[in-house]
Amino acid sequence: MMRGWVYSGELGTDELAQLIERLPKRVILSWELARLDFPKGLELRDAGCAFNREAEIRWEKIAERRCRVWVLSDSERNDLPDTLKSVDGDWEISECETRLINLEDKRFAPQFDLYPVANRPEAQLMCRVFYRDKIATFVSPREVKTDAQESEC
Repeated sequence: MMRGWVYSGELGTDELAQLIERLPKRVILSWELARLDFPKGLELRDAGCAFNREAEIRWEKIAERRCRVWVLSDSERNDLPDTLKSVDGDWEISECETRLINLEDKRFAPQFDLYPVANRPEAQLMCRVFYRDKIATFVSPREVKTDAQESEC
């Protein structure tokens, strides 16, 4: 297993938006009670995540214009706002790849027709499993892929 880094704290929505904007080649999944989808731009709803191959930023609104934020990273981060602190523990990560549901399957009714990046109704999701002191704690998305390889977490 590889070493991982986890940071947590509170940010204002403007600070969170700036942090997400600095994440290159990102995919954003954002949701609220009535909607869950991959917005075209940066839309901070009640909760969501932005991810790329190296990191994930998760948020949940806790007050008007305030969010609880988690950063799950493959490398140590020195570029985060001061309010995001390293979470104690011995963090390790492993990689897994999983198949996403087929959006054309009639048993499901997602609010989007295609997965981002793949631009298809079927895709794979590369993830990192974060272990804190050997206990699986987070599954963090990293990349939407188009290959049809089957893997298991």
